[in-house]
Amino acid sequence: MAATAGEAAPAPQKKLLGTRFIPFDVDFEHPVYETRFDDPSMLKDWVLEGGKKMSVECGLFVLESEPKSGREETDDNHLVCWLKTEIPADFLLEFTVRPQNRARGLNIVFFNTRGREGQSIFNPALPKRSGSFPQYHSGALNGYHISYWAAGRGTANVRKNFGFHLAAEGQDLIAPARADAFQMVRIYKRGGAIRCMVDDIVSVAYEDDGKTFGPVWTHSGWVGLRQMGHTGRCEYGYLKVLPLLAGR
Repeated sequence: MAATAGEAAPAPQKKLLGTRFIPFDVDFEHPVYETRFDDPSMLKDWVLEGGKKMSVECGLFVLESEPKSGREETDDNHLVCWLKTEIPADFLLEFTVRPQNRARGLNIVFFNTRGREGQSIFNPALPKRSGSFPQYHSGALNGYHISYWAAGRGTANVRKNFGFHLAAEGQDLIAPARADAFQMVRIYKRGGAIRCMVDDIVSVAYEDDGKTFGPVWTHSGWVGLRQMGHTGRCEYGYLKVLPLLAGR
């Protein structure tokens, strides 16, 4: 039986944390999606839920909120920005990111996300979403998410949804970087193997056994960039999604 959201997470894949991981089973020649955010027309590829606005400024994708309190509160103008392109079950997601203030905020990536009955996340029959976190982790959606940066917490976490199950904990490698630095975040998923790297260094790793928190999500789905309201503003330099090579 699946564990409840309040149960302790399994031990992280500690031997991988802090090591360099560059996957060799990626099909770099046939990207599913890629953009350098150099043309505002690319905004049509994205759907913003909550927050203040999304924009393209000087070749950067900018997501912004106007938080009410500057803290992690449930109604604090959080946002999720979904890529409209459906992503295969196994993939490498890569993007560069620069928070406005590394000492305040929290960023997440959703992936392999679908409705709990297998629907597209854009199915009009699903409840409308406004950026409020429970709508994404304990509502009408299934998938995984990684909080790769959480100012003041020190860890990067993998959670499995539906149910907000804490599946693995690792190291936040965004918060201690230079204030002006763009860092490369990579999320690798093949079957139950999930890796998050920052500048090719493993931040958090998870091996989904398909039992502890229910079946491995092996379905295609959607990718979303989430910013908690107190992040305020964050810039993204480029983004691409690459399929993995079969039989590797």
